[in-house]
Amino acid sequence: MKSLKILLVLCIMLGFTVSANSQGKPVEKPFKGQFYAVVTEEYGPYEVLSITGNATHTGTFTGDFKFDRIFTVAPGGILIGETIYDGTIITANGDKIFFESEDPGMILDLPINPANVTGIMSGWTTFTGGTGRFLNCSGAILTTGVFNTSLNYAMWTSEGWIKY
Repeated sequence: MKSLKILLVLCIMLGFTVSANSQGKPVEKPFKGQFYAVVTEEYGPYEVLSITGNATHTGTFTGDFKFDRIFTVAPGGILIGETIYDGTIITANGDKIFFESEDPGMILDLPINPANVTGIMSGWTTFTGGTGRFLNCSGAILTTGVFNTSLNYAMWTSEGWIKY
């Protein structure tokens, strides 16, 4: 009976040791995803978009991002100045990944109709941290997709890496 108790204690100690060792250094992993966004709020040059999608390491996710587009409607079309966005991906278990971009690389379809701006976008997005298993994560993804302002949506795919 005494040897059974010792064996039980050793198993428990081994269990704690294995879980402590599994908290190793962050590892860079490939990241691929599909995103869909709809505008939920607009004020001035700002839009708030609700996103949904599916990606490696997150599964199905939701989230949001703030899109700050500075543009001018001119007689020759729309001139895009600075475009910045940042947001959050929320995984099914509630973990979060924070991201930002300085320029989504928007190219407008021609001829430009200010009431119905459509086009493609392609640019780099950076992961800037997170919560849960993504705490202090980093990474970068190249996003490529389309947008339509009259229907208030954007769709894109992404590919890159995440380190957590």
